[in-house]
Amino acid sequence: MKLLRTELRTGFHNKLFDMSARELPNRDTVFTHNHIICELSVKSLSIGFQISGKIRATLEYNCVRCLCPCPLDLILPINLLLTQHKNGVEKQDIIHFSETQDQINLTDSIADLISLAEPMNPVCDDNCRGLCPNCGNNINQTSCECIVDTDDNPWDELKKLKLK
Repeated sequence: MKLLRTELRTGFHNKLFDMSARELPNRDTVFTHNHIICELSVKSLSIGFQISGKIRATLEYNCVRCLCPCPLDLILPINLLLTQHKNGVEKQDIIHFSETQDQINLTDSIADLISLAEPMNPVCDDNCRGLCPNCGNNINQTSCECIVDTDDNPWDELKKLKLK
């Protein structure tokens, strides 16, 4: 998503931008819908522009327990400083641009924010029972008659240790 410098100078508040997920760099993120909605506001500062707002997207992951697809609706805050200055800027997400740039590209920053919001262990439901370790059936959908052998547990040897 590119913002025109003239658009930044005039400013806007809660403006909606609808961008295609295909515009983002490939980060192995699967989008349920092909669009990402950004609601942005811009504020002019002495050192550049402050962009703030929200990013909305629906991602799809596979549950780590049952391997079923599970959608995840994300609403992420975005807060960027667009500046020409290289020094003297506080710790913040910064996009540097030159005096001659007519457009400022936010695509990489948006892709970074979405990637950082991805869950490490996505689950379809907190009560997901996962897959049967013997037959592989999804226990959430069907029951199985498998008997889990608890006698052959390699961790049982740890129970014999005597701690002081």
